Amino acid sequence: MSRPGSCDSGRQGRTADDARQRPPFGETVRNPLTGIVVAMRRRLLLTALAVSLPLSLAACSGSTTATDPTAALAKAKTTLDTAKAVTLDLKSSAAVPAGHNGVSGAKGTGIIDPTTPKFSGQVSAVVNGTPATVRMVGIGDKTWMSFFTPKLTPIDMETLGAPNPGMLFKPETGLSSMLGKASGAAGGKDQRYGKEVLQTYTATVPGQVVVDLLHLGTATETFAAEFGIEPTSGQLRVAKLTGVYYEGEPASTYSVVLTDYGKTIDIPQP
Repeated sequence: MSRPGSCDSGRQGRTADDARQRPPFGETVRNPLTGIVVAMRRRLLLTALAVSLPLSLAACSGSTTATDPTAALAKAKTTLDTAKAVTLDLKSSAAVPAGHNGVSGAKGTGIIDPTTPKFSGQVSAVVNGTPATVRMVGIGDKTWMSFFTPKLTPIDMETLGAPNPGMLFKPETGLSSMLGKASGAAGGKDQRYGKEVLQTYTATVPGQVVVDLLHLGTATETFAAEFGIEPTSGQLRVAKLTGVYYEGEPASTYSVVLTDYGKTIDIPQP
């Protein structure tokens, strides 16, 4: 027996007694009063089905309500800016083209601070045609790198045309600026990341943000962004920026994965 309002209640609502009392469809009803009763019962049954069917279908299909995209990105930005520390994993979908300098990947820990942001980890890049993965430390506007030597030595990243990795963790102008300056945000499908289910959002990010973060791209261009946010904590877990990073080259994607929110480490000056 089905419960009232269930998805199969309309199919199982008739009983054996109903079948015996109701004449077969198309049979002539000899008793006028019986005919009136049968006709009324049929009208009532059809009316009840017409009203209850949409309600039953809605109950069976189910629905979800996504967070307002603009509010979700704003919350993710605040959560990142106040996290104190995160672990970063940066990757590019394409190799650095011949004849260009550029960062292709980075892994490490960032200390988020408005005046003295820090980074310690490894950076993969091409410098003057030479690909290398080096250890780097960034503290404020100063950087140290172990290029062809185990010792960290000071280096001016501007002379290499490369970004200071420490500045990725400065609120307002660092990684969180992707969220703060994104426009046209729209909700996407849920995506699983490990044990988490992320709510995704698409948006457009100005080229100047990419220039400031990676020293790549063109300020006049725009980049297609996809953000994967853990909805309960509001943490930005995955960000992808797709566009033309090198003039005359096809579009490619840089992805950033942020984990270990709040897990700080000591990053002393070398």
